[in-house]
Amino acid sequence: MINRLRADPVIRKHYQFWFYSYPTGYPFAYSAAILREELDGVEKQFPKLQPMVVIGHSMGGCISRLLLTDSGDQLWIKIFGRPPDEVPLSPKTREYFREELFFRHRPEIGRVIFIASPLRGSNMATGMIGGLATLLIREPTLSSQASQEMLRATNIREEELRPKRRANSVDSLSPRSRFLNALNTIPMTPGVPYHTIIGDRGRGDSPNSSDGVVPYWSSHMDRAKSEDIVPSGHSAHQNPQAIEDVLRILKSHAK
Repeated sequence: MINRLRADPVIRKHYQFWFYSYPTGYPFAYSAAILREELDGVEKQFPKLQPMVVIGHSMGGCISRLLLTDSGDQLWIKIFGRPPDEVPLSPKTREYFREELFFRHRPEIGRVIFIASPLRGSNMATGMIGGLATLLIREPTLSSQASQEMLRATNIREEELRPKRRANSVDSLSPRSRFLNALNTIPMTPGVPYHTIIGDRGRGDSPNSSDGVVPYWSSHMDRAKSEDIVPSGHSAHQNPQAIEDVLRILKSHAK
């Protein structure tokens, strides 16, 4: 995709490409918190940037979704079952969760393109493959310490809601994830247009389709400015039709 986009003279004239890399084992809310810190640094160094177009593939789309959301204390309440000032946490852990669970939409984001994004989760995260992936994930030290405190502090009696451990990236993409379900009750900030590109493996069976990892119902967004269903598996960002759609969107809004 990047080679095709950079080869276009209109794109080269109007866009500069930046990339955000993150450990895929982190819960995507944690990766999004790190990204917000990076964007704060960008704003200080380059205060007059034009609005950004964010392109997020797979979990990158979930991270991008948080850039368009004002959470208030809704996510904290869903995780801990009580307001922040009633939860006994160490100062370091409290700050960790505040950065992860409290956020505002980023005003520098002008448009978002979601590609094969499990915005409502994927059943694969709850199956054998998800279980194997979980065994391979190792949390960073701060995240692990925060996990232990969170499990002691969570004030939720319902067994199905009480977490057994701190969610990692696989858990946070489960359709049963409390974080993911709570997040999807919060509307995205109005005024920022977004587009979706969804793979159907060439079967033409949408809305009952899947890219093999993410089902259509998870990637579809009712208020998207455009939705392109491409004959691709989960690697839709490598599909020629998807690449042309990204090119069309970027060129349409280049000015």
